[in-house]
Amino acid sequence: MQILEVQKQRSYFEVKTEAAVYEIDGSLLREYHLEAGCDADEALLQSLHDRSREKRAYQRACYLLDERDYSYVMLYRKLNQTYRDKALCRKICDRLAQSGLIDDRRYAEKCAEYLVERKKYGIYRAKQEMLHRGLDKTLVENALADLEEQAEENIPAVLEKKYGRILTDPKDFKTREKVIAGMARLGYNFRSVKDAIEDYFADWDEDEE
Repeated sequence: MQILEVQKQRSYFEVKTEAAVYEIDGSLLREYHLEAGCDADEALLQSLHDRSREKRAYQRACYLLDERDYSYVMLYRKLNQTYRDKALCRKICDRLAQSGLIDDRRYAEKCAEYLVERKKYGIYRAKQEMLHRGLDKTLVENALADLEEQAEENIPAVLEKKYGRILTDPKDFKTREKVIAGMARLGYNFRSVKDAIEDYFADWDEDEE
């Protein structure tokens, strides 16, 4: 099979034949002395294509992990947006998981702390966010178990910050319902929020006295 054209792209070369177009690293082209006009075995070109894409995908994954942490599924999705190759992306993620560069247990613990302690989400909302990121349900529940008390303790501060400007009348039950609905969207349960509102107005009355 004759190579018809070799064209430089951003991080590889396109090697064109009558049958296909291969993406091959420059170092491999030089190693195998491949250039336009020469003959090359189709199996060799495919092998070099696969090796080149795997190398670039791995480098891309490492670059992404330098920027932030990822779960296995999140990194897989990110890579697949670029490479559109499920088998390749699974292979890279498996390799990174085996080396410890991605660790869903570690990621779940960090993610749970971020969502509850910094974002001030309730347990239900935090759980949904974590499941959306592709984490296993058991890992999510285990990571959140130790933060349930913290989430409950967050409620008064969240109420004050987000709804203090409208919680001004203890008898305005329409506003209470609006606040409870808003807190539910943040993942807090009805009973805990209702009790916190009662405490909020009780403290308010004491301050006025």
